[in-house]
Amino acid sequence: MPTVDAQAEQHLHTYAADVQRALGEACVGVVLYGSAAGFDWVAGRSDFNTVIILRRVSPAALASLAPVIGGWRARGFALPVILDDAQLERAAQLFPMELDDIRRQHRLLAGRDPFAALVVDEVALRRECAQEAFGKLLRLRAFYLEQAADPTGLERMMVESVKSFLIVARHLLRLRGEVVPETYDAALAAAERSVGALPTMRRVLAQRQAPVSTDWRSVAPAYLDEVERLVAAVTAYCA
Repeated sequence: MPTVDAQAEQHLHTYAADVQRALGEACVGVVLYGSAAGFDWVAGRSDFNTVIILRRVSPAALASLAPVIGGWRARGFALPVILDDAQLERAAQLFPMELDDIRRQHRLLAGRDPFAALVVDEVALRRECAQEAFGKLLRLRAFYLEQAADPTGLERMMVESVKSFLIVARHLLRLRGEVVPETYDAALAAAERSVGALPTMRRVLAQRQAPVSTDWRSVAPAYLDEVERLVAAVTAYCA
């Protein structure tokens, strides 16, 4: 289960210090979330995802922060989520999946941890889980139409989407009251216990971690079929 290396840790420390320096007292906290905060980080492929909480988001604060963020983009840092301290509870109601993911797997890099006591509404989570699952399926079908003749495009489509569907599966487990797996591999294994074997999704997940040469045109139909089964299970439970 890969975690960030020593160089990445140093980058995270410096990034948080740069953000605090730019914002001063306006900065409440800097939080790392996603694969870099857990066990699924892949060097050279995974981004560093962060949330920056401010006392109040203002144009002046964003202007102070912009040069810092621009400088770190080339080193694998995704654009951060920027929130007012007072907006956190509302954000959890509007985007319960995203905020619950951050609450479940995050690290405090600087300041105060605003996610420690966060409570996510179960009804809102159930609704968004169904919407996200079906919406991602619709986008996957459209991408397949666009990339059907391009093995490289199909590989990218599957590798980039498999995490999203496993995140949805993880929320299904949470709503069922089951243990929520920490890693994508464990989430896939748990999903298989609910919907049956997902060997192609397993193959695509392995490709993310250790790429091999494959004719992805022959793999894509089975991947689409497995995603259809997973999404059907999610929407049947959550809708």
